[in-house]
Parts: sequence; C-alpha cells; structure tokens
Amino acid sequence: MSLHIENEFFTARVLTRGAELCSLRRKADGAELIWQGDERYWGAHAPLLFPVTGKLKDLRFERDGKAYELPPHGFAKEREFEVLGHTRDSASLVLRSDEETLQQYPFPFCLTCTFTLTETGIAVTRSVKNTGGAEMLFSIGEHLGLSLTPWADSLEACELVFPAPQTASNWRLDKGLLDVREPYLDGARTLPLSKELFRARGCLVLQGLDAPWTALRARGAQKGARVSIGGFSALVVWSPDNEGQFVCVEPWQGLPSEARGGYDLARRPCIRRLPAGEEYAYTITVEAE
Repeated sequence: MSLHIENEFFTARVLTRGAELCSLRRKADGAELIWQGDERYWGAHAPLLFPVTGKLKDLRFERDGKAYELPPHGFAKEREFEVLGHTRDSASLVLRSDEETLQQYPFPFCLTCTFTLTETGIAVTRSVKNTGGAEMLFSIGEHLGLSLTPWADSLEACELVFPAPQTASNWRLDKGLLDVREPYLDGARTLPLSKELFRARGCLVLQGLDAPWTALRARGAQKGARVSIGGFSALVVWSPDNEGQFVCVEPWQGLPSEARGGYDLARRPCIRRLPAGEEYAYTITVEAE
C-alpha cells in the first residue's frame, strides 16, 4: 500500500512496506526526483537500511555468544509498517520488534518514520527507540535513488556538488566488505559521475566529508536535487553497471563489516549504541533547488 501526500508545491508517495519514499514530484513542471523503479536495472526507490547498513561478514553476527543472520541492509526494507498518522502533507509509520525480528536481531525496538512535505521538497525523520532493558546496537541509513531525468540525459553528464571544498577518504570493498581505505577527494567541490566510475569501484563509501548537503546536478548547472548529509558516518554513492538512469545518494549511520574483521556486532565499524529506554533520531531533506 502507498500513502499519497501533497502540498502547494509537491506530491509524494510513501510505501507502507519498508516506509520507503517512492515518489517526490514537483507540481510546477512535473519533475520526478525519485527513481521510479525498474526490475531490469534496480526495482527499488529509496529503501530504509536498518538494523545494519551494508553487508555483514558471511551475512551473520554474534551477540552474547549466539549467532544471528541478517541480509544486506537489514530487514526493515522488507517489513510492513503500521500507519500512525496520515494528513494532507505528512505521513508517519512505525515498525516494532516482534518474535520474527528478535530471531534475527535480539534487540527490542520501535522505529518511527515521518515524511513531511515542505516548500522545497520533503523532510524524512527516522527515530529509533530502544524498548528493551539492555544497550541496543544498530546501524541505520538511507538508500535514496535519485532520478537523472530532470537534470541530464546520462550519468556522465552529472556530478555531485558540495557547498565547500571537501577532503575525504574512500573505502574499497571486497565482496561488499570494507577492505582498503584510501584518499579520494582532496579539496574538491564536485564529484564527477560516470558508469565507468562505478564499473571500476562498485560504489563509493566516503568518510571525512564536512558538508551539510550534496546536490545532484548536470555538470556546471546551478540547480538539481539536494540531499542533506551532515552528521552521518559515511556517504555511499552507487549506480548500477547497466542503463538505469539514476544514482543512489546514501547517508549512513554505520558501515559494512570489515573483510578481515570478526563477527562481534559490538566491534562493527561505526556501530551505534543506544541505552535502554533512550531514542536516537535524524532528519534528512530531499529538495529541488
């Protein structure tokens, strides 16, 4: 099921399965900012990643002497969320731990997602509450598929733009796991995109950015789709090695497991720790410039 919301400037749709934004359309010109999904290339739109981001080594982790298995990016993207509220311009959904989730991930939680349209786009708030009696370990992030169509006719004609020069490192991956960290950006305000870039690297896993936002634009253009990225552990950028006309801009609070690491969830890079009864939240925005 999908929930429709709109205001004077935008319409949006949110899937109750996965609390996933599947459309953000500007009324003035009909521009669709979100990839509309095509199984030939990538069938999703903007999945929520929880309770892990990326891949676990051997798709498993250990906690208190017991082994658990989780798919890449966790299970939230596959679960049906309950609708908490739905107004003309906002929607709020919730996923609570249950017997099934506790078999995969031994932490009670309440995950609330709120989508609110604004004059320039949409604000998405994700809130995780630890409803158990012990410390909770988790990662969470976004997998925003941004359509190229409003801005350019190919990935090679696009770039990511930052508001100030950026210096950052990139993780090379080995079968989806962290392998080698290397310098990548050195005082750059733009990151040129191309299919060849992702063919050679798979994806970018950038750390060290100090920017409140990045924008997908045609090269040299002043307008595009802007995503807030400040305060996150990493920014992942990915586009598939096919003809799909989109790029994923992914702020993560977490990282994949290390290729030469172990299985202890507490030692996973950038794992978040949430005391019993406490709550963690962030808000990202997706805006048409």
